[in-house]
Amino acid sequence: MKSIFTGLLFISLFANAQDKKHREHKAHSHGHAELSIAFDSLVGQLEFKSPAESIVGFEHQAKSDKDKQKLTTAKVDFETNIAKYVQFDSNLGCKFEKKSIEMISDANDDHHADFVARFDITCTKPLQGTTILFDFTSMKKLKDINATVLAGELQLKTEIRKKKTTLEVK
Repeated sequence: MKSIFTGLLFISLFANAQDKKHREHKAHSHGHAELSIAFDSLVGQLEFKSPAESIVGFEHQAKSDKDKQKLTTAKVDFETNIAKYVQFDSNLGCKFEKKSIEMISDANDDHHADFVARFDITCTKPLQGTTILFDFTSMKKLKDINATVLAGELQLKTEIRKKKTTLEVK
């Protein structure tokens, strides 16, 4: 079952990446992010990906102490606030566990890097029939986030724009 879940997540993430690559073939899109959440029963995974400039404030390799501090602050902030950014119904008892948060440089272009955060999610009750509240309003440089949620047989998509957005998992 876990291999099916992992396969579905990667198919979804790959499809989102290919869609993004097609949309951004000629330009790197600052202010835009992709959010993918996939659940198999009570266990889920989350991946958030955005140009690093939109989260960290720059995309070059952090060499100076000031840049290293900005990157560290962005990572700590994201890990600390993930349950604020993605709010599951409190009755579900969902907990986030960080897998990785990193800035990944484009191998073909040293002026572009992505901020990528991955989390495991464990809930005590299933998501179906509830809502998810997305609140990225504190991230002032983000203009829109394309969110995809897979939960059981459901595949849902929403666009999050500079305001709190609710997604019904139905």
